Amino acid sequence: MYTDNDIVQGCLKNEKFFQELLYKQFAPKMFGICLRYAPDRDIAHDIFQEGFIKTFQNLHRFKGESALGSWMYRIFVTTAINYIQRKLKTQFEVSINEQLHNKGDDISEDEKEHWLNHISTDEALYMVQQLPEKYRVIINLYAVDKLNHTEISKLLNINEATSRSQLSRARKLLSDMLKQQMERKFGK
Repeated sequence: MYTDNDIVQGCLKNEKFFQELLYKQFAPKMFGICLRYAPDRDIAHDIFQEGFIKTFQNLHRFKGESALGSWMYRIFVTTAINYIQRKLKTQFEVSINEQLHNKGDDISEDEKEHWLNHISTDEALYMVQQLPEKYRVIINLYAVDKLNHTEISKLLNINEATSRSQLSRARKLLSDMLKQQMERKFGK
């Protein structure tokens, strides 16, 4: 078993064995990150490739202060967000009217239970991928990556109210998708 430091040092020496080891060890988790942020597998593959290029280009910066997987995780999340921001070419701002309109869009406890008991991981991933990009990014950062609205606002260069509003809209859209899915599965 090789340590993170062994793998990094081997990669820095351009040793193919360690480069392949790093890839094989972390590719599944990193691709999962890409899938969460991307609207489809093709874009996820683009982000994935860009993330590994950045990983290899920046291995000399890995200081061992965290696990290698945690360090790479941050690279892949940042790469995904940057990719989406480049693609959108707009800020993630919403209007004041939309913010006010969405204040009551909380998910009920019953709907949360449906998420846990009646939907597969693949179905949930598909629903998240169907969200508009600005909502998909927010829901991933908040619900999966566990960032708070202050951290999200700094990362995306938006205000905290926008982050909250977009999270609320994302939840509402997911709730609507879930209701439709449940109706298809179980009837009205």
